[in-house]
Amino acid sequence: MARDLVIGVDLGGTNVRSAVVGDGGVISHHAKLSVSGSTSADEVIDHIVACVGQTMASCGRERVRGVGVGTPGLIIEETGTIVFAPNVPGWTDLPLKSLLEQRLDLPVMIENDANAAAIGEHWVGGGAGYKHLVCITLGTGVGGAIIINNQVWRGANGAGGEVGHTTVIENGVLCGCGAPGCLEAYASAPAIARQAREALHTDEESVLRTMCGGDPGQITSAMVSQAAQEGDGVALAVMHRAGTLLGVAVASLTNLLNPEIFVIGGGVINAGDLIFDPIRHEIEKRAYKWSASILKVVPARLGDDAGIIGAARCFVISD
Repeated sequence: MARDLVIGVDLGGTNVRSAVVGDGGVISHHAKLSVSGSTSADEVIDHIVACVGQTMASCGRERVRGVGVGTPGLIIEETGTIVFAPNVPGWTDLPLKSLLEQRLDLPVMIENDANAAAIGEHWVGGGAGYKHLVCITLGTGVGGAIIINNQVWRGANGAGGEVGHTTVIENGVLCGCGAPGCLEAYASAPAIARQAREALHTDEESVLRTMCGGDPGQITSAMVSQAAQEGDGVALAVMHRAGTLLGVAVASLTNLLNPEIFVIGGGVINAGDLIFDPIRHEIEKRAYKWSASILKVVPARLGDDAGIIGAARCFVISD
């Protein structure tokens, strides 16, 4: 039987997901496992192997050609080694490619999760048909990826495209990377929830108090997005600030790179114009007019599947 299937894997902050990715980005044989509470690299790797195992049990292991994995962190492309991943415990100088190949007995390709999402969106999503694009994903962190002339731009040693670690506020909140004022500290899902919790320390009325059952520690970015769409003042202020600071970063990248399109994904974009309007306002205010005149800013089209689709595509391209 021909080995004609490629599995894509997306490792997030709370779950690992896998699926077979076919022609045109069509996915099937999904599997999903929680990685919440994992305290070591070995535990996370066990979850990845188990998740891929479920997909292979469904599609037939004998048909699987290889596996592409999208993971957080700085990656040495040639070896598939994770140099550093700020939001994953124990992922420092981790030879993930070789470890997974030993466990799965299959060829494995490792790609940064933001790059994988961008490759997916560029192939069959919101960035399809464009040569120069920036993809930003608002999730556990703020992932960024740059594609120039249809190729991922990685920089001199693989650290290019870290949009989430663009400074947007001097001496601002400390980011997980150790630097102050990063975009990720204000526009990621946990950061949005944090800012809403901080706002509830005042006496201002907010539907968020009801949504969280009176426990601000239970607030999520999804709650903030929903409350903002319902017109809640606290939630609107938090979302507007996140969109504004995201717009500051987007305007700077527009001036630097002159891309055709920004594709922005993650659950936060469910707020629609509440997040996109301040982004566009900052572009109009700050970006070089000639660059801004051709620029599009659009929501990602592939949703949670972008990383899976892009990771599988990375394997096909590299094979």
